[in-house]
Amino acid sequence: MKVLVVTEPGVDGVFRYVDTLCRFLDGEGVRVHLAYSDRRAGDRLPELVRWIEERGGRTLNLRTANRPTFADGGAFWSLRKLAREVRPDVIHSHSSKAGALARALRTAGVRAVQCYHPHAYVGMRPKPGRFDGVYNLVEGALGRTAHTIVVSTDEWRFARERLKIPAARLHFVSNGVDTDLFSPVGADEKRRRRAALGLPVDGAVLGFIGRASEQKDPLTLYRAFAQVAAERPVSLFHVGQGELAERLDEFVGHAGLAGRIFRRAYMSAPAEFYRVVDGFILTSRYEGCSLAALEALSANLPMILSDAPGNRDLLGQSLSHVWSAAPGDVDGFARGIACWHERLHDDGPVNHRAVALARFERRQKYGEVLDLYRRLTAAVARPAGETGADAAGPLKTGSPRP
Repeated sequence: MKVLVVTEPGVDGVFRYVDTLCRFLDGEGVRVHLAYSDRRAGDRLPELVRWIEERGGRTLNLRTANRPTFADGGAFWSLRKLAREVRPDVIHSHSSKAGALARALRTAGVRAVQCYHPHAYVGMRPKPGRFDGVYNLVEGALGRTAHTIVVSTDEWRFARERLKIPAARLHFVSNGVDTDLFSPVGADEKRRRRAALGLPVDGAVLGFIGRASEQKDPLTLYRAFAQVAAERPVSLFHVGQGELAERLDEFVGHAGLAGRIFRRAYMSAPAEFYRVVDGFILTSRYEGCSLAALEALSANLPMILSDAPGNRDLLGQSLSHVWSAAPGDVDGFARGIACWHERLHDDGPVNHRAVALARFERRQKYGEVLDLYRRLTAAVARPAGETGADAAGPLKTGSPRP
């Protein structure tokens, strides 16, 4: 089987998913090709590109951004050329820009099975943006021509109820996590790693890894943390960069929290982040299925999560140490942080890693994606007269459930 993976961006959670997927598929004997963009990229993207080329795969730099630009036309025709040359059985696109370019190939005569991962629809945000209606119209139309892999119950509902995508075109496969890589470390090892990063060696450190963007809403986090830090000896470690970075810096300065909030724009090895914190917080306004939250789960960290679309499936698990607040609720998140701090020295066992191993292990979840590829391509290859995936009949992959 040959799979062409198309992605934009080349950094953060979407890229980590794509990186792991490519390596898993290769290990299962699938020939992987990659179309990507270096406009939003981390230092691990060139490594993945080299690795795919060394394995005999083709790569293509689309040089496009997440918003519509004039470069999209050239990116589309370059992608069409690559698809016609490698003749993939499956084209699997990730996030809205890559999804639009890849799924539009059907209009240019490319007939490969199309799978699309939205990684959270833009229209799921609680306060609609100016162009959300246009995005929803495009997503709804393209969703009828391809197969969409949704990763949470909220994403499924949005696709069915708002975008009106037929159920036969939707397949529920939650994200997976590398439980071998994202694992807890002992207290002495944690202190050693903190010292290497310039973090407080002792004391409680809360962690947040995510873009400084409206979606992740770090301003709510910082305001809630400031309330708790005024009364408790806690620190915050934030890894992530974005359009709100300057406002966050201003807040830290005005609140006098320079010695309590530690920021890094990026970490090449994200597993290191989870090994130095005592808890994880996510204040997002909406998610698909947060890979960062699953990584924290696998690292057996207590968690504070927004009760937002995409997080509710995780909140529905029987987790021992989890607190939640409504998106944007500063006081609610402050209470959650205080409760986390109070229970840090609780002798009760944390069961989060056990849940990750049972429900979100990457080999199982990526295996479900590969199984979907096989069923979709087999359905297309059926003799004329039999119902196939691109004809009238649905392919069952399981219903959405927490």
